Amino acid sequence: MVAGAEDLSPELDASAWETLRSGFSVVLHRRPDETPEKTDARFVTVAALVPGSRSRIWEVIHDKEHAAEFIDGVLESRVIEREEHEILVEQVTRVGGPKGAYRYRLLHKLTPEKKAVFTYDGGELKDVIGAWWIFDGPDPGHFLVVYSLHIDAGFFAPQALVKAGMRKTMPRTIEAIAREVAKRGE
Repeated sequence: MVAGAEDLSPELDASAWETLRSGFSVVLHRRPDETPEKTDARFVTVAALVPGSRSRIWEVIHDKEHAAEFIDGVLESRVIEREEHEILVEQVTRVGGPKGAYRYRLLHKLTPEKKAVFTYDGGELKDVIGAWWIFDGPDPGHFLVVYSLHIDAGFFAPQALVKAGMRKTMPRTIEAIAREVAKRGE
């Protein structure tokens, strides 16, 4: 994350908006907290339009206790500690690699209904950092959800291969969020 950068809604061209309105996600060139001059190439950042209310989308993204029920690849998830704007979550997910599934903890710093930034707090991976953003969409019933992630498994796995896999799995994660939002309704 770039110090001092604003968390501005991503600038998207007409083609990206068309893709988003068609129900597909787009891979962004940078995170919302980065500038064109200063980006962090470690991250894969994906955006999608999610129908629903901002509060329901936020609720689903942060329903860590039930994430394994609706997000493919999450095998276990639980909140270990909770404070007003911070949660410590332990998860077991399939990330590939020799073991297939890994246990780790993530510390989430929350700006309710807008942004959550998470950092690695230990476990079987070397590093995991990322963020979720919820921006106003083109109409009141849709929100632009941005998910950014960097994973360093700590074993031999070329980052190009890791990032290619993330470009496939991250859109599915946002789709799972959207399905759960629709299921829960307003």
